Amino acid sequence: MSTRSIDAYIRLQGIGAVAVNMALNPLLAWLVNPGMRQMTLAGERSILVDAAVTSVVLCLLVALCAASGLRRAARSGEIERGGGLFEEGPPRSLRSPWTLGLAFGLGSALASTALILALVRLCGARTIPFSNYAILKAVYTGLLGYLVARGVLIRQLPRPAGS
Repeated sequence: MSTRSIDAYIRLQGIGAVAVNMALNPLLAWLVNPGMRQMTLAGERSILVDAAVTSVVLCLLVALCAASGLRRAARSGEIERGGGLFEEGPPRSLRSPWTLGLAFGLGSALASTALILALVRLCGARTIPFSNYAILKAVYTGLLGYLVARGVLIRQLPRPAGS
C-alpha cells in the first residue's frame, strides 16, 4: 500500500468515526436522560460526569473498532502486514488497542471535562439546555472519534516502503 493510500485509509476510518460518534452520542444521551430539559454542570446526571464517561467509553470502542478494521484489511490484502510505524515497532504496550483506548480515554476525559467546565463557566452558566448539550456532544465526540481513530491507526499501521 502506498503512502497516499495509507493516508486515505486513515482519513476514511477517521471520517467513519466522526459520522458514527456525531450521530450516536447525542442520541444515546437523549435515551439515557429522557425528558431532561436542562443539564447541570456538576452532580449525578451532569455534563461533567457524562463527558468523562463518554470520553473513556468512546475512546476504548473507537480504538477496538479501528484495530479490528486494520486487522481485517491486513488479512484481505488491502494493506500490507508489517511491524508498525516505528523502526522495530512500538513497545508491546503501545500496540494493544485496549491500552491505547484506555490511555486516550483517560487523557480525553481529563481534557474534555476541563474544557467543558471552562466553556460553561465562561458563559456564566451552571446549567445549559439539553438541546445545546446534545450539539456540544455531537461536536466534541466527532472530533474525539477522529483523533482516536487516527492515533490508533498511526501507531499500528505498517511503515511505507522506503521510510
